[in-house]
Amino acid sequence: MSDNAHHSPLDIFLGATPKRARRHLLSLVFLTLAAIAVAVLLVRFLTGTDSPYYSAPVEVGDFVPLLAESGTIRGQKNITVKARLDGVVAAVPGPAKGKVGFGQVLARIDADPVRQSLEIAKADVAAAQASLDAAQVSVQETASRLARFESVWRRSNKRVPSLNELESARADASRARQEEAAARARLDAARLRVKEGTGELKAAVVRAPIDGWVVARYVEPGRRVREGVPLFALTSGLERLTITVPVAGNEVSQLRPGARASVRLEDNPEEELSATLERIDADAGGRRAVFVLEQPGNRVTPGTAASLEIQLPERSDVLLVPNSALEFAPEGSVGRDRDRIYLLSDDGEPRRVYVTTGGSDGRRTEIFAKGVEPGMQVITGWRDAPAQDGSPR
Repeated sequence: MSDNAHHSPLDIFLGATPKRARRHLLSLVFLTLAAIAVAVLLVRFLTGTDSPYYSAPVEVGDFVPLLAESGTIRGQKNITVKARLDGVVAAVPGPAKGKVGFGQVLARIDADPVRQSLEIAKADVAAAQASLDAAQVSVQETASRLARFESVWRRSNKRVPSLNELESARADASRARQEEAAARARLDAARLRVKEGTGELKAAVVRAPIDGWVVARYVEPGRRVREGVPLFALTSGLERLTITVPVAGNEVSQLRPGARASVRLEDNPEEELSATLERIDADAGGRRAVFVLEQPGNRVTPGTAASLEIQLPERSDVLLVPNSALEFAPEGSVGRDRDRIYLLSDDGEPRRVYVTTGGSDGRRTEIFAKGVEPGMQVITGWRDAPAQDGSPR
């Protein structure tokens, strides 16, 4: 009798003994289940979830807030070069940033009006000198005449000349002396105007008062300036480089000397430097934090723009949400007058919650809000941006 006589038709079809048939059957079941799972995952991948929003859980934890500011690297000595006369900037040969030497021409202010005033003052000097010369001659003549009259008057026993003639001679001599004094005063004034005009003419050429670097240039050709207006900011000294940034009142209370900051230079953002808070200054423009660069070496020169990330004191057990949650807004929402987030409700709809924000570390932001608990899902964005008709695409 053949072996086929002991096997069922299914065994014969599968080409196996009963044990082998069971193993083949189990394999087929597993393969079927795997195919179904792959199909479900594929459909899920292609169609996405039912929710049109991306979301993330509200977290509670510790984090170090960062304060981002920007400023300009400066040296140990800082000088502001100001305009010394009113006028129009004719040329600016000085660099916007870079090294300059003592006496180097930084700018020229149109000096034609000054030159004209100087020429007038010189002409006034010549006229005043001529008037003084004439007055001095008159003084000599009237003094001689008066001396003769008085001599004759004494010798004639006060009979000749008459008293009226003598008084007239005395008055002429007095007027001559007064005219001489007035002419001398006019000459002094004219000479002073010449001196001032000469100084203004020199001031029309703006020169560097030190060897150093230009960290800021505030003028361009054609701009009208007034006396005292800042034209350039210069600095010198590579031994100690600082960067000054503005800080708000609530941030000042959290900063202490010694606070750390990372620094990235505008012309080399890939390289990170370190800085330490030295002090906080106050002026009319507000409060400014002065950071000292640590080991800048030859990589940094004054005048370079830089950005800082300042580490504020670490905070513990605070509510944190992704920064994108504070930027999200449902379609149709209007102006944002207060900070707010949108929680994902059980029905899948967004629920607005007004919050007060604290610090941020660049990725997450601390929030203060009633009714927000760790683990709640906060909406961070759209899976598909809303179309113009208002429905998700």
